[in-house]
Amino acid sequence: MILSFIISVFLFISGSFILHYLNTLNVSAQGIDDNNENVNDLLKPFVQDNKTNVLVMVGDKEEANTDTMMLASLDTKTNVLNIMSIPRDTRVENSGLKIPKVNSLYVQKDGHKLVVDTLSTMLGTEIDYYVYFNIDVFRQIINELDGVYIDVPVDMDYDDPLQDLHIHLKKGYQLLDGEKAEQYLRFRHPNGSEYSEEMLKYYNGSDIDRISAQQNFLKELIRQKANIKYISRIDDIMNLVFDNIKTDITLNEVLKIMKSASDFNTENLHTYTLPGEAAQIDEIWYFIYDRTQGQPILDENF
Repeated sequence: MILSFIISVFLFISGSFILHYLNTLNVSAQGIDDNNENVNDLLKPFVQDNKTNVLVMVGDKEEANTDTMMLASLDTKTNVLNIMSIPRDTRVENSGLKIPKVNSLYVQKDGHKLVVDTLSTMLGTEIDYYVYFNIDVFRQIINELDGVYIDVPVDMDYDDPLQDLHIHLKKGYQLLDGEKAEQYLRFRHPNGSEYSEEMLKYYNGSDIDRISAQQNFLKELIRQKANIKYISRIDDIMNLVFDNIKTDITLNEVLKIMKSASDFNTENLHTYTLPGEAAQIDEIWYFIYDRTQGQPILDENF
């Protein structure tokens, strides 16, 4: 056992030194001949790439649609986390879909590849990994973290028997458990077609208002839970996640992200919403991406 320990430490230190040395070489396309693509591929995993783009998707109970979709970009050098919310009704160029909306891509054949390729092309940025989990997992994680305090801006009442979705939250600052947090995140408009003056201050029925609520929740979640008290629960949370998640992210990337997370400051979290506007095409409402406004944001932050 002692010998094994000594060898393990030696290998770890040696490996760390080698990785550091390769990093200092700053291997790049300029330093490798075009004919040496195989060498470049071998060395690529050892060269630090500060930014990692991960597409995060949350599915509904029936796993028919990805109702929440965010592109998260973490810079492990500056510990800056940028998040771009993508409206669920965003129109995509995909002739294989009867109704070409981004939230229906994942459930298609090879859906994870389809949604990553489609968004990478549309947004003009590389998506390194994807993460998908069901809304049920989200509820369990929030409960494991003892809930999140949120200032609910207005009374929320909505019922959809087909989805078994029932939202009933009262206005005011309160602790939301997993079930109530889901209600807060999924609320978009009240029962009926009548909007009170107070309701219109926060919700007009569009997905953009719901995205604002989701981003607010995310900021509060990080602000309230990014402390030593919840580090001891990471094992239980990871068990929940790994048993109920679909992803192609590598262990190496997870370790890099976790190392960066330990030094993360909530002031370094910046949220954006994909620019665009609603439009009706063939009697279907879509969100049309405005590339002119969006590309500069993506180029700079993602």
